[in-house]
Amino acid sequence: MAACKYKIQSLNYGQIETLTYGKRTFESAIKKTATNEPIFLSKLGLAGDEQAYKDHGGVDKALCLYPYDYYRYWNNIIKNSVETALFGENITSVGLTEENAHVGDVFTFGEAVIQVSEPRNPCYKLAAKYEVPDMVVQMRETGYTGFLFRVLQEGIVSVRDELILLEKEPHEVSISLVNDVKFKDRFNKEKLDRILQVNALSNSLKTVLLKQYDSR
Repeated sequence: MAACKYKIQSLNYGQIETLTYGKRTFESAIKKTATNEPIFLSKLGLAGDEQAYKDHGGVDKALCLYPYDYYRYWNNIIKNSVETALFGENITSVGLTEENAHVGDVFTFGEAVIQVSEPRNPCYKLAAKYEVPDMVVQMRETGYTGFLFRVLQEGIVSVRDELILLEKEPHEVSISLVNDVKFKDRFNKEKLDRILQVNALSNSLKTVLLKQYDSR
């Protein structure tokens, strides 16, 4: 059986800046630059990439991926759209989406090995940047959130590398399923139980979902 391979549209990193969009001013590294040069990927992310807040980054959230497959959809909604790192993601990929990515799936990426850890949680900065007040709601409703990786093996990566599926997590809990429970079917204990069986789920999200599971 042929390995599942996914092309990288762009590889992006950014540094913290003070940004003003409309009436909002905040610290963010959401404006990222694409690089064609090989770059080192550590347990904490791409060399030179920064995160402004404690809820961004860390070993369970070292890399953010967003599917290029959705760019056309958002271009019909966003007036001041960009073609690189539309949502401040590190990896813009083709073909790997929330439907076919599963928490715990392991991929080779250049010299590195990475593992899907959780969905990306859309934040207000995206709404501010693109002046779409309900951007977060739209991302949650569509499920077009993107998702995050931890780094199992550090190494040099580049935009010319592909994401190659090395190991599919046996529970096959898709990012779409996790988004469904996070944002819609919040108290479905059957779905929650299935998700919580996945050891690769990030610790922070596991804590949140356990509270949902234990609630009425």
